Amino acid sequence: MTVGSSAPVQGAPVSCVAFRADGARLASGSTDHTVRIWETADPRRPVIHTTLPHSAPITSVSWNPGAADVLATGTADGTVSVWRVVDDRPPSLMKALPGHPGAITTVAWTPDGQHLLCLIGGGRLAVWNPFDEAFLGEIPDCVRLDVSPSGLVATAGVDGLVSVRDLWRDAAPLARRPVAVAEACAWSPGGDVLAVAGEDGSIEMFRPDLTPMRRIHPGDVPLRGLTWAPDGRHLIAGGYDGSLMALSMNRPLWRRSHALVWPRSLAVGGTVVASATFAGRPHLLDLLAGGTIGAPADAPAPSSDPLSVPFRGGVLAANGRVVTAGTGDDRRVLWEHDARIGAVSALADRVVVSAAHRAIRLLVLAAEGLTADHAVTLHAPEPVKTVAVLGSPSVPVVVAASYDFRLYAWTVDWSGPPSGPRLVGEFGAGIAALNRLGDYRLTATDNRGELVILALGEDGALSP
Repeated sequence: MTVGSSAPVQGAPVSCVAFRADGARLASGSTDHTVRIWETADPRRPVIHTTLPHSAPITSVSWNPGAADVLATGTADGTVSVWRVVDDRPPSLMKALPGHPGAITTVAWTPDGQHLLCLIGGGRLAVWNPFDEAFLGEIPDCVRLDVSPSGLVATAGVDGLVSVRDLWRDAAPLARRPVAVAEACAWSPGGDVLAVAGEDGSIEMFRPDLTPMRRIHPGDVPLRGLTWAPDGRHLIAGGYDGSLMALSMNRPLWRRSHALVWPRSLAVGGTVVASATFAGRPHLLDLLAGGTIGAPADAPAPSSDPLSVPFRGGVLAANGRVVTAGTGDDRRVLWEHDARIGAVSALADRVVVSAAHRAIRLLVLAAEGLTADHAVTLHAPEPVKTVAVLGSPSVPVVVAASYDFRLYAWTVDWSGPPSGPRLVGEFGAGIAALNRLGDYRLTATDNRGELVILALGEDGALSP
């Protein structure tokens, strides 16, 4: 470990960020198995104060609200650790809670600082008194989580319901409400408003009893991260496309975008906004103006436009939720998705594919005209950043890269149901672009500019 170091930071992605209450320290967790504590009293010149080693990629960090020098960390191997991080001496590991049956996706303290909520991949929430190493129970069907200043626990489940609980009185929900797919939820600093971000780019505001207050729609990009500024007047949202925006009094204040921003985790300390990134250091912006304070290095330029490809002497293109084909003003709508389209691809002037969040639409068009001979909708395990199609019209293979690290493939034999999704591989720096090298090969480029060539075998498997 290092204390007070200003050495070069890790090149691995920063997966999570959290400011200490006074804004003078920022914890950032990385996929390289380390947590770095940054001194951010002067955010223009952040300095690494301490590095905490772990045995697996870091997935979540959370400062204790009752003890400013206590930090909880969660990792991909299911371990939760509690550290004491004091400014003037080396950090120490206080407690370790291993053995959770899945990666820890979120750790969150209750307001008294005595209990820790640990969200486990797969949809379970474990409740601990970590200092006594006492397991207090769990809540099922939970994929998103936030705790209010009064101790109310908001959760969103795969069942499409948002719930609010007072765990210390009754584990049963005080209120439940169906919502659109909830990608994030966040309590206001006063605990009187729960904001829920959706895949359609909207943000719904609820009272603690889940009575609707208002719904705002700052854009159509699916939202991934959500957090409030300590003043309670600013709400920060992050989109899957790497965009960050600030809302003041429910009106857009600014919007910024960077190819390396990875807003699975957001934090605000004073007037500084921090975001996770695919680079080796957090992305820092000014809360009020949106100006960059500290940014990762520029990402390699993608080698293709994910929303437009040549097709039949014209262009196959996506605009919002609509896919069109044609030339100039002579364009025809092929279909419309329920969410904003992130990528399109084509094969042999007959096969077309588009991805919108988790939905992938595949069509085989007639040799003449734009009528469909075959069509199917595939469902990805996680939101899709970019897509490609290989093979032939009779047996197309759809390849989809997630916004994180994974590459999936489906084989579609029109004589039966699609085969997949199959996990093709994982990229440590995230996947930036897919580009076809003909009907049976493609390149996958990560956010560092490193390239891998993948080939389609006779058995339909895709491999390097």
